[in-house]
Amino acid sequence: MNLIPRWATLLLLIAVIDNTARATEIYTPFQPTMKVGAAYTIAAAKLHPTQFAVGFREVAYKMKTIDAKNAAELRAYLEDKDVPVVIGPGGRPYMTDGHHTIRALLDSHQADKTVYGHILANWAELEEAVFWAQMQTHHYTYLMDQDGRGPLAPSLLPTTLTEIQSNIYRGLGWAVMKAGGFVEKKGPDGFFQEFYWGEYFRAKVRWNDADDNDFKRAVNVAVALAHEPAAAKLPGYTALTQHP
Repeated sequence: MNLIPRWATLLLLIAVIDNTARATEIYTPFQPTMKVGAAYTIAAAKLHPTQFAVGFREVAYKMKTIDAKNAAELRAYLEDKDVPVVIGPGGRPYMTDGHHTIRALLDSHQADKTVYGHILANWAELEEAVFWAQMQTHHYTYLMDQDGRGPLAPSLLPTTLTEIQSNIYRGLGWAVMKAGGFVEKKGPDGFFQEFYWGEYFRAKVRWNDADDNDFKRAVNVAVALAHEPAAAKLPGYTALTQHP
């Protein structure tokens, strides 16, 4: 008697097919002429950010994860992260996701700083203004700074991940999600999710970010705030179930 549901068998088959495809995929060094869907490799330092800030607490967490891996494990981990890139004017590779992971890679003790991913779009022929208009239309860039000010001009974006700033409220948003304050959203609905939550908390929560215990207190406060009706329009919101 088969006790495995048909849907579970199908999901397992899809996972096997996906893993097999990944295992046989050929990654080639990044070129500005690459077409949509091409698998690329590039040195992490050559990627251009599409946001001004990251949450350094998440970076530190991921750096520990990365430093604990051997060479084979690191490559598998980074292939799985699969950083999407839009090729912009001048053939510049702009990453639209993975800023925390790749900044963590740069900060890590790992010697190999190779990034793996796929080309999301090739807009190398567009003029700068048209390119950035497209990036904003597709929600591929977040132009608020570390203090929640903006949107700022794309020309002010850092040119490398090592220049990116710390947004402590983005770090709070990540910690609240991990604590169950809201549900992680994938795809377009989840673009910059933790940033939006961080801005919701900015006027409501204060803490000393150099004090880990005070940060934990702030997370607990923010988790409670995350379930309030005022947050209902934010991505991943969940209302607390009321029990009699």
